[in-house]
Amino acid sequence: MNTPRQSKRLATVAELQLATELFAKHASADVSLAQFTTYRVGGNAALHVHAESIDDLEVISTVLAQVDLPLLVIGRGSNILIADTGFQGLAITFGSFLEYIDLPDRSDDGGSQDAGLAVEPIALFGGSVPLPVAARQSVHRGLTGFEWGVGVPGTIGGAVRMNAGGHGSDMASSLVSARIFHLLRGVEAHVDAVDLGLRFRGSAIADHHVVLSATLNLGWATDTQAAENQLSEIVKWRRENQPGGQNAGSVFVNPVPGEVSAGALIDQIGMRGFRIGTAHVSEKHANFIQSEDGGLASDVVQVMAEIRRRVKDSTGYDLRSEIRLAGFDAAIDPALIDVLTSESDTSVATVRLEHIFERNSNTSVVADTSIPISILSSSDFQDPLDVPAEVLDELSAVFSDETSTTQEQPVIASVTDIKTREVTMPVVSDEVPVGASVTAPVAASGRVVIVDEDFRQPSESDFPSDTDSQSVHKAPTSVRVLITDDDVAQDLDAEIIVGTQWGELIISRRFLGKLVGKVTGGNKRKRLVMTVLGLVLFVGVALIVLASPLVAVRTVQVEGAKYADAALVRSVSDSLKGKSVLTVDTKTASERLESDPWIKSARITTSLPSRVLIQINERIPVAWFLGVDNRARVIDEDGLVLSVVEGRPTQYMWIDGTGPNLTAGASSTATYRAAGQLAMSLPSELAPMVEHLGVAGSEQITMTLKTGMVVNFGAPVDMRNKLVNVVVLLRRQDVNSIISIDVSTGTPVVQS
Repeated sequence: MNTPRQSKRLATVAELQLATELFAKHASADVSLAQFTTYRVGGNAALHVHAESIDDLEVISTVLAQVDLPLLVIGRGSNILIADTGFQGLAITFGSFLEYIDLPDRSDDGGSQDAGLAVEPIALFGGSVPLPVAARQSVHRGLTGFEWGVGVPGTIGGAVRMNAGGHGSDMASSLVSARIFHLLRGVEAHVDAVDLGLRFRGSAIADHHVVLSATLNLGWATDTQAAENQLSEIVKWRRENQPGGQNAGSVFVNPVPGEVSAGALIDQIGMRGFRIGTAHVSEKHANFIQSEDGGLASDVVQVMAEIRRRVKDSTGYDLRSEIRLAGFDAAIDPALIDVLTSESDTSVATVRLEHIFERNSNTSVVADTSIPISILSSSDFQDPLDVPAEVLDELSAVFSDETSTTQEQPVIASVTDIKTREVTMPVVSDEVPVGASVTAPVAASGRVVIVDEDFRQPSESDFPSDTDSQSVHKAPTSVRVLITDDDVAQDLDAEIIVGTQWGELIISRRFLGKLVGKVTGGNKRKRLVMTVLGLVLFVGVALIVLASPLVAVRTVQVEGAKYADAALVRSVSDSLKGKSVLTVDTKTASERLESDPWIKSARITTSLPSRVLIQINERIPVAWFLGVDNRARVIDEDGLVLSVVEGRPTQYMWIDGTGPNLTAGASSTATYRAAGQLAMSLPSELAPMVEHLGVAGSEQITMTLKTGMVVNFGAPVDMRNKLVNVVVLLRRQDVNSIISIDVSTGTPVVQS
């Protein structure tokens, strides 16, 4: 059975209306998707969510439990084509919370040459890390085996999903495992690479899977300069052999990998330069289809269909599309059926992957309509706990009787009296060093999308799914208490349920009855003794478990720490080690981390027997200004001063003007805050033209372009509409002929 890449079903108006109500402020309607793809063509998404944290994914999952929406997960958009009619469902893009890299440091082995003592070359990459960045960072740290990634313009998550590769290697050659968030079940799981159904340019990962991270087993380079040279050679080869511009890389999968290439077949039948409307086969590489500015996605698909037909007729090879097609309807044009349904069979692998989530999760929960989705935060979710085999063995030795563990299903906040999914957390797989840095540029979130018929705005984001081991931890159960009933207690075969935070312990009354039968007389006295004995046993077990080294924190894994104070993160991590995983004070640890201005929120979760996961959501630096002391203040979109530095951090937008001498963690004035938001919101068509922003006086914001043109925004009010006016004017006039634009009053005044 063939499984088409595009979603056939369209969401109904009623479904979209309900989803909009449930999402509240978390989702936007009718958002252009062209800006998120390298093809830069296509229509709008009916609904769009820009996820900035795991909490946002949980909110999406909560809504999907109530509304069956078609899903489209978008990373950098380097392997996707959106239909001109758009996508009638939910499109998801990602912020920077998955842009983290943790690489081993070979110096940690003390310089030993003994292979048995050497640090293992295990690398952890967040799902949103661009492959070229991962490749360069790996080589810089002395690792080898991922050099090929420098020539692939996607992300780690997208590479895992499609088993991306090139230059003789691919993800499957080094992938150990991946961590996946299941949007339909609302759970995370670590999945081994063997369970991902990896094949040539494909896998079992679907649009309801989000790849959070990937663990790779690389090697230590014996000659780092050779690895650097290989990076340069790959980049040089790509520039010489592959076209730039608006495309999504190779269109068709090689029918016989290593022997027959799709590009050679297309070239063989003379289709270089073949054109339909605004799309044509590249003259530089026959397996690339180029689109023009303002082009149509339908033209690209028509070229794909014609290539596929001609190759089939001439050579007998049935080409399969490597590009994900979203929003297309074969019923409109029957000639596209073969293109839209040409993906190889992955049904067995898909079922296997789903079973990994199904075995360890239960999505049946009781609804709680008291809390709206719009106010869900990380504090709404408690630490997950399970009972490991070691603890069960210890308990079995204590009681020498029947023990069993069950787990209740937690209550999760929901909206409009509808059922929701339980929230689960991942099991940490390995201890990862703290303080690893990433040199990848941070993509600004919240860019202004300006609708104008003469322009299609390009931008970049990240790609979808990823996976890792096979264990999923559920949200914690509520605490159970000892319950006795005079009527029920008459029966010595009744069971006492002793509640714990990690499960239920069921002790046979028959067993307890034998212990106290000779000492007590009568049911009343027996019930009292049994109750006291049950409480004593419960307290004893709790003390044994809490004191046991089996549940002492030994492994602390940190994710998302790019700018945060490495010393603070390591100090907090060290403070957690040795504490009982059942009682460790995660709230205080989170508050300590959040004292760092760079850290917007910190989420700490525990998992038995001895692991802690710290997930850090950092603030995004967007601009800087000089204080009276001539030191630079780096601020985020809210105007919060993230750091005070010497020199000029030119990687961010400069706000000209002398500002106050603020310390890190302080909030700047409304004018600087508005300037920071303006820097973050600049459309990609305008941002490269901007020399710097400026603050004049107490309430005047300006923008200077590289042409010398000055834009006066005036007071920091109604900035979005003012920016829209400026962009529309620049689209319709020659920027070199404009001296200034004044939008301070709301009505543009142009001086040419």
